[in-house]
Amino acid sequence: MTIKAYQSLSEKVIREVLNLESVCIDHDNLKGSLFLESSLNVDPTIKSFFLMYEKGELISMISMFIPTKHEAEISAYTLPKFRKQGYFKTLLTNAVNELKRFNISDILFVSEKTSLSGRKVLKALDAKYEHTEYFMRFNKARYVSMETYRLLYRKAEIEDLEKTIATSMKIFDDSYEDSKALLEKCFGTETREQYLALLNHEIIGIGSLNLEGEDVSIFGLGLISEYRGKGYGKELLHLMIDNLLLRGRTDLTIVVNSENKNALGLYQQTGFQIDVAYEYYRKKVSEAHF
Repeated sequence: MTIKAYQSLSEKVIREVLNLESVCIDHDNLKGSLFLESSLNVDPTIKSFFLMYEKGELISMISMFIPTKHEAEISAYTLPKFRKQGYFKTLLTNAVNELKRFNISDILFVSEKTSLSGRKVLKALDAKYEHTEYFMRFNKARYVSMETYRLLYRKAEIEDLEKTIATSMKIFDDSYEDSKALLEKCFGTETREQYLALLNHEIIGIGSLNLEGEDVSIFGLGLISEYRGKGYGKELLHLMIDNLLLRGRTDLTIVVNSENKNALGLYQQTGFQIDVAYEYYRKKVSEAHF
């Protein structure tokens, strides 16, 4: 048995992970996929992938998405024939030790709602259910463009960084440090783009795109509170979609908390359909003893 830990994955290792994922998805009748991108992690030196090999074969792995210093989202797969032998817990112990090194306080375990094996593991770990998120896909056939817009929509440039951070803090109630860490990643990589929604030359909303791979992920979408409930969110989403369609990108995705009925309704009205439901379970790193 060999354990390897990485900050990011090579193409060879990604192929091994995708093969492991495919076997588990078929066995457990799942639909989702692991998040294998580490560039949005709050600290690039954190090892966020832990893999276990048996005789050269990848048999179990953990992936951690750590966008802030407050929590790490953990997803995992183990080959069916190697389950219930402690391999996942061994990897998890290694992952928790890494989180402790960087003072990450919480773990959010992520599991597809339909995963029976995932629920059993989380129950054994005594992780507490927190919420469900819907991963949604865009159906162009259900989309109808708007005829007129009140908002001005433009790509943010590096000189907009501080104003964008201030807007993000107002929208998401995040700290300056957390907002800056996330937004700098969008300004600093070729596969991510940051956009601004302006009304009378004032920034009232923001939205981000991840263009890596075949799918385009829309994320970080929001408006300052006093502009909500007035149709501006609908305009911003339509402007983002219109821009992507003009660029020939039709495979669009977005994620929403199941309890956010307003956003869920907006996304459904705009052509998005629920593809996968993910459940999130929280546990303090300080209480994670395996």
